[in-house]
Amino acid sequence: MSEIKDQKPKVTVVKQAAKEPTRMYLGPSLPGGRLLQSTVFRGGIPAYLQPLLTEQPGVDDLIVPLDEIAGVQARITQTGTAEYVAYQKLLGKGI
Repeated sequence: MSEIKDQKPKVTVVKQAAKEPTRMYLGPSLPGGRLLQSTVFRGGIPAYLQPLLTEQPGVDDLIVPLDEIAGVQARITQTGTAEYVAYQKLLGKGI
């Protein structure tokens, strides 16, 4: 009699890189055209913006995934929220 071997097919698992969500900048346009209001970022925030994000930390708080836009826009107008403070600082009002 033939012997049945316990064989399992090889399964290769391919991990996909986590896809960066599309984001939008909801802050005010910055002087010199460094960053314009409503700029959309697909596939992550570009490396050329890193110096700006370091120099003005509030910018990062206002680059949000598209599914959070409505909530963040509402908080930008509510006095005392983190988004309101970040927006006002970028406007130069220095809260």
